[in-house]
Amino acid sequence: MKTLFKILFIGTALMVVLAMLGGLALLHHGSDMHIVVNDDELQLGGFGDWLGASIGLFIAAAVCVLVVPLVLLLGVALPLLIVGCVVALLVASVLGVGAVVSSPLIVLGLLLFVVLRNRHRANQARRVDPS
Repeated sequence: MKTLFKILFIGTALMVVLAMLGGLALLHHGSDMHIVVNDDELQLGGFGDWLGASIGLFIAAAVCVLVVPLVLLLGVALPLLIVGCVVALLVASVLGVGAVVSSPLIVLGLLLFVVLRNRHRANQARRVDPS
């Protein structure tokens, strides 16, 4: 199962790198770039346009590398950690109540154990030393 996750992670990382390289290749393809989005034409020819496109690619890379893993970590792992702590507290409280309720039985069992153990040792001592 670990191998599958490694393969999926490597594949995702390669896709992100390829997308960034494709964007950089589009930026450096020629001196002029003609982009049409929703019937709006955009000409990239000046330094400011290239700078804006580069900043956009940098922001997209930062989102892919930083924001998405943090959202997954805080959105999935943190609630699971909180639920695990609550369950651990519930189990500890149930065990604590059980220990308090059954403490007289535990003390009685401990006393019986001590008495029977000493009686057993006394019987063994009499068998070994016949005097």
